[in-house]
Amino acid sequence: MSAFYDLYETPDPNDTGEKQPLHARIVPSGTYSKKDFIERVSRHQPFPHNIIEGVLGAVVDELAEALADGYIVELGELGHFSISLKCTHKVMTKKEIRAESIRFDNVHLRTSKEFKKKIKREIELERVENSNEKTHNAKISIEDRLQMLQEFLKKNGGITRIEYSRLTGLPRLKAIDDLNTFIKEGTLRKRGAGRTVFYVWKQKE
Repeated sequence: MSAFYDLYETPDPNDTGEKQPLHARIVPSGTYSKKDFIERVSRHQPFPHNIIEGVLGAVVDELAEALADGYIVELGELGHFSISLKCTHKVMTKKEIRAESIRFDNVHLRTSKEFKKKIKREIELERVENSNEKTHNAKISIEDRLQMLQEFLKKNGGITRIEYSRLTGLPRLKAIDDLNTFIKEGTLRKRGAGRTVFYVWKQKE
């Protein structure tokens, strides 16, 4: 998947005054909500929205119940879920421990190697050109984005998904949605395959 990143200063933990190396960090594209997730799945799988939502809810309920019963839960390529506990006050010996002083703390996910490999194959990293500007601008109307696209195609003849993302400031999924919409409306034509895909203006017959 495509992701924008920027470079940040690394804190000096020992206050040595020495310059620390920069580190890369993802610039979030936004929040991918449950509604967005269901919508995307329904576009690629032959299941209606209510079925996907029902299955997703059942998985969450069963996962919570299994974790509450003390199980480590494996969900295929996603990985293993587990829980951790905490003591409500400092305990030095086992004799000091009381059941009421032990509480649930957090849920942990240890992702599988297969899941990490899948992300590594799909991700496309792009550096944010200006950290002081909002990179993902979804406030531009689709009509304005279409006009921007038309002007770009007049000058360049074709456009890739990455170029469209940079042109409009949209993250990968929203950019793909736009391009697919323009194809359905008969505005664009898709050419190439895989990483060589690009889009051209569809000539009226």
